[in-house]
Amino acid sequence: MKKFGLALALVVAAGAAQAKDPTFGGSLNGLTGNVGTGSTRSSVLSFDVGGINSWDGFGSALNEVYSSNIGANSHVIGIGWDVNLTANSPSWLSELVVSFESTSTTYVFLTAGVGNDFPGSANFSSGGIVDLVGIGLDFSVDGDGALVMEFFEGFDDFGGGIDGHWDSGTIWVEYEPVPAPGAFGLLAGAGLLAARRRR
Repeated sequence: MKKFGLALALVVAAGAAQAKDPTFGGSLNGLTGNVGTGSTRSSVLSFDVGGINSWDGFGSALNEVYSSNIGANSHVIGIGWDVNLTANSPSWLSELVVSFESTSTTYVFLTAGVGNDFPGSANFSSGGIVDLVGIGLDFSVDGDGALVMEFFEGFDDFGGGIDGHWDSGTIWVEYEPVPAPGAFGLLAGAGLLAARRRR
C-alpha cells in the first residue's frame, strides 16, 4: 500500500514541477559520481545540510527552502553528496528528497536514500560529483543567479509534521559562471589595446 502511495507522491511532485515549468528535467536517484566534469572553468558550491528538517510534499509552505547566488545564468553541471539522514517511523529514508531549481524552473530531484524503504538513520554518498551534462540533467539558473534547493518528502507520513532530518553532511553543486555582458566588453577592449601595443 505504501509503495503505491510513494509512486503516486513522486508523480504528483513531478506534476507540480511541470506546472511550474514544463522543462522539468528528471530525478538524480542512486547515481554515483567520480571526478565531476573536469571543467577548468567550474566552481563548486558546498552546502551544509546539517539540521534541515523534512516536512511535507513538494511545494508545501512548511518545507525548508534555501537560495544561493551562484551568478546570473550560471550553468549547473554537477551535483554530489555525502549526507546522514534520519527517517522517523513510519517514514522511510527513501522519502527524503531535495530539488534543485532556478527561480522559475524545477530541474532535478535528488533522493540520496533511494531504495532504502525503511525508517532509521544512514549515511549516503555519491562518491564524487555526478556529471549532470553526461546524463542530460544540466541546467542554467536565471538572470538573478539564484540556485534554489527545497527539502521535502516524496511521501508525507506526518501532514504538518517532521517526517525526517538531514542530520549532517554536505551537498556540492558544480557550476560554470557566465561572465556578465560588460565583462565581455572589457575583455574585448583589453584585447584590442594589447593588439595595438604590439604594432
